[in-house]
Amino acid sequence: MKRIAIAALAAGAMVAGSASAATNLVMNGSFETGTLDWVYSGVGDDVPGHKATIIDYNSGAGYPTGAFGEPIPFDDSASPSPDAVGSHAAYFVADHSTETLSQTVSLDVGLYTIGFSVYVPFNGFNNSGNATFTGTVAGVNLANFTVDGTTPGVWKHYAGVANITVAGDYLTSFTYDSGLAPAGDFVVDRAYIVAGNVVPEPSTWALMITGFGGAGAMLRRRRQAAVAA
Repeated sequence: MKRIAIAALAAGAMVAGSASAATNLVMNGSFETGTLDWVYSGVGDDVPGHKATIIDYNSGAGYPTGAFGEPIPFDDSASPSPDAVGSHAAYFVADHSTETLSQTVSLDVGLYTIGFSVYVPFNGFNNSGNATFTGTVAGVNLANFTVDGTTPGVWKHYAGVANITVAGDYLTSFTYDSGLAPAGDFVVDRAYIVAGNVVPEPSTWALMITGFGGAGAMLRRRRQAAVAA
């Protein structure tokens, strides 16, 4: 059992190491510059009054540096992004407007791990106006959903693998489309494109699960032996 547990820990370290050693091809994918330096477009009743902005985590500040007084927790979703969570995230909140943050990334032929994280604040979820979020990375649509169709207060990660067969420029974009005021809102963080498939294979997960099960069994036996003594 001990050998299997050690193998599982090694497998976990290998997965974490492969992600942390990778390079994120999305520029400022975690919005840590503190500025909205992606390509921005926006139209509607609430632009530029409440255009997309960069907010601070766990801040009770109002717009534009906070989510109207609601502290947003750090992105705790499981993500193979090579970027640390950091202190900032992108925030969409304009009423009755359509906004897009985008950038193109030049990719060679091959496999790429892609993804991002999204959070729906409680304030926006409770607003009467709905809003739609669409997320595309490396030309692959990973998410398209509405505020009222999600669970608020939970970071959710969307990921996939892009198979690039023709080298060229591929679009990464986040589009926010809101309805009546006050509308729902979204927080986005850790957008990434990483060369290769850094998501663990099923066999690796099986090894890790078996190893953790073995480690648990050892701990139970040790507790039983201690009680018996």
